[in-house]
Amino acid sequence: MCSFALCLFFISGHLDDDGLPHGFCTVTYSSTDRFEGNFVHGEKNGRGKFFFFDGSTLEGYYVDDALQGQGIYTYEDGVVLHGTYVDGELNGPAQEYDSDGRLIFKGQYKDNIRHGVCWIYYPVSLTTFSLHSRQNFIFLILDKQILL
Repeated sequence: MCSFALCLFFISGHLDDDGLPHGFCTVTYSSTDRFEGNFVHGEKNGRGKFFFFDGSTLEGYYVDDALQGQGIYTYEDGVVLHGTYVDGELNGPAQEYDSDGRLIFKGQYKDNIRHGVCWIYYPVSLTTFSLHSRQNFIFLILDKQILL
């Protein structure tokens, strides 16, 4: 995101003496992204939720303008990622669920990238599927076909 001095925005809520959001506010940025949550003198602090222009959202607890601890990112297609954030980046354990709430990923992130050992879950179907390596992953390749 941009700093308050560098972008156009609209604030709905309380302002401090310097005109910065303070307390619970809604800030709409020039990109049409919107943040609803608690601020302390212009910095996000406490619970809050971003609403992005593409329909995705990111909610969690902010400390000194950065997401910290558990956060929930909901993609525009309904896939949900529950992850651990450190200084605003995914770092640590995470799980992803499809739009029907089924677990599809369980593993680790480092600097916003999947990292280390992980599990990727595919729904049982009547088709062959395989899992291939990507980025820093080492995957077990599975080829399975269900016969009736």
